[in-house]
Amino acid sequence: MNNASPAPPKSRNSRFIPFFLILMVAVAIGFAIRHFKGKPHTTEERAWEVYFSEVGAVNSPFSLEKRLVAKLGSAKERVDAALYDLDSKTIADALIDAHDRGINVRVFTEFDNVDRGEIGRLEKAGIPVRDDEGNEGYMHHKFIVIDERYVWTGSYNATYNGAYKNNNNVIWIDSEPLAYNFTQEFREMYILAEMDRSSDPHIPFPHITLNDGTQISTYFAPENDTISPLLKEIKSAKKSIYFMAFSFTHDKLGNAMRDRYKKGIPVEGVFEERQIDEHSEYESMKNAGIPVISDDGPGTMHHKVILIDEETVITGSYNFSKRAEEQNSENLLIIKRNKDIAQAYLKEFNRLK
Repeated sequence: MNNASPAPPKSRNSRFIPFFLILMVAVAIGFAIRHFKGKPHTTEERAWEVYFSEVGAVNSPFSLEKRLVAKLGSAKERVDAALYDLDSKTIADALIDAHDRGINVRVFTEFDNVDRGEIGRLEKAGIPVRDDEGNEGYMHHKFIVIDERYVWTGSYNATYNGAYKNNNNVIWIDSEPLAYNFTQEFREMYILAEMDRSSDPHIPFPHITLNDGTQISTYFAPENDTISPLLKEIKSAKKSIYFMAFSFTHDKLGNAMRDRYKKGIPVEGVFEERQIDEHSEYESMKNAGIPVISDDGPGTMHHKVILIDEETVITGSYNFSKRAEEQNSENLLIIKRNKDIAQAYLKEFNRLK
């Protein structure tokens, strides 16, 4: 006779949560198979563009703001915008114009910035806007997906300062699989915010190859392990490590770079001066002999970039911090086998140092 007490029945919620996640993964995989069946993974000869802010060049036709307006003007069906901050009237106007043309425009933003006047204008125009409802971390993304085909991401917030006062980078990529990754991240935040649930860690296409051989790996924090791939890239460096860091406080990343430096690998970095404090890796690197500098320009050095061996580029919204790893909603791209992209970022690094 078995005298063991029967296990308590599972609650309705405990049964629902795994079922909900399984259902979301199944729907995502099914949609992806249907969506990409018979389609090439990239659709243009050159499937990427890299841009940098032109500080002070308000009248430049090549500012990040004007480039983004042009991209939004090309939208034919859908715009999903995950924007940490939006104070640019010009970009808000472009989103409203797209909406008025019949484009399906949706915006997800950070709760702390939802009272921005431009967000109110979007809502008044009929654009659906949601926020992360004051979760512990920031909704720190700065990405836009257009027509489920193009991805705009990097360090640039859709603000006047972001375009004309701060040093920022953006990469624009034409890739339906990559766009699908970002579309899924957007949908999960947009839908799950109302249900107080975390994003699914599954990425439909974690590693993609463009038609020119460029390899791109996608990670979203905090649901994905972002530190392990970063450490792997740093530890793999054979020729050089260069970085531009708005905020760099993660000890593991700092230790990995110091270790490579001790082994004879050149390491150089640019820190934003306003972010150098007792938590920053700046002093530890300087004390180790690493040639790091602080950028004390009138604007903010807002990049979040690591360049390995002048070949691998790490970029996105992701600051090199525990908060980015564990709390914020962030995106991180590791881009390989494209020397042109690497050279573009190297040129920006050399300009700043």
